[in-house]
Amino acid sequence: MSGAAAHRRLQPSFLARLRQRMSLRRLALASLALNLFLGAILAAMLAGNTRKPSPPPSRPMPDRFVEHMAADLSDADAARLRAAFEPLRPRYDALTRDYREDGQQVRTLLQAEPVDFDSLNAAIAAARAKRRQIGELTEQTVLSVLPDLSPDGRLRLVGGWGTGGPPEAPKK
Repeated sequence: MSGAAAHRRLQPSFLARLRQRMSLRRLALASLALNLFLGAILAAMLAGNTRKPSPPPSRPMPDRFVEHMAADLSDADAARLRAAFEPLRPRYDALTRDYREDGQQVRTLLQAEPVDFDSLNAAIAAARAKRRQIGELTEQTVLSVLPDLSPDGRLRLVGGWGTGGPPEAPKK
């Protein structure tokens, strides 16, 4: 048997060494401190769950879209974009209201027993058509304002949201 193996066998285990260093009183105090710490974390988590913050106020369409796009534009281009959407607010409000009503109709039909699948398909198609109208109105408005934007602003819009410019050309 080698000397290293014999030396390893004679060393006390980790727990034995820990018992030698710490008395029962110290272990009890350490356990108490750990339990108090974990209890404080649990109490903080429970207190945080009872006071859920209210969600941010929902901004109507087209405000969410415009502000998302305007974030990457210069102040002048962002103002032009906002000005192009402002006269369309009543039309967006009407389309959004109709879209929500169609969605509620879909939910109502899904809860009915038995489900009328023909009516359900018609309600889904109506909701899809409203969503498509909102998208087409948005596209038309963006296309109508593009000539008024600076070249950099146009490139930022074409490049996508948050890209800071057009997409990079593929490498050959």
